[in-house]
Amino acid sequence: MNFIDATTQTQAKTAMSNLYETDFIQWTEEQAKALSEHNEKALDWENLKEEIDDLGKEQINAVHSFLKQIIIHKLKLDYTNDILSRRHWIDEIDDFQDEIERRLTKTLLNKINIEAEYERAKRKVLKMYDISLPAQCPYTFEDLMTRFPEQ
Repeated sequence: MNFIDATTQTQAKTAMSNLYETDFIQWTEEQAKALSEHNEKALDWENLKEEIDDLGKEQINAVHSFLKQIIIHKLKLDYTNDILSRRHWIDEIDDFQDEIERRLTKTLLNKINIEAEYERAKRKVLKMYDISLPAQCPYTFEDLMTRFPEQ
């Protein structure tokens, strides 16, 4: 590679990195095009790696967030006497289960930390209700994903 080629490549990488900062949508379109054309020189490797890492983290965080919401609602159902809200909580749980099912993969399943989400959920419920809750999560993943019978 000669000096002109190296300079051109450096300028292209700088332009791509600037595009990442200024117009993310265009950057993603150009990166997708470069990938589909197997054009390695056009790829913004550093930012592409970061974005791929973030995609995985976003999915894990989303599933954890939905699990926390399911746990909150199940705790309310199982440990409070709020009869008026039961139908709403069950509907919400059903929606959260749908969201988890859409995202769940074998790899993601192995990264789920129910106890951590239980601690967060328990704190939230204890702020709302003066009740006692178990020290450990009383639910398995299967419990959390089991659908309520239609009523």
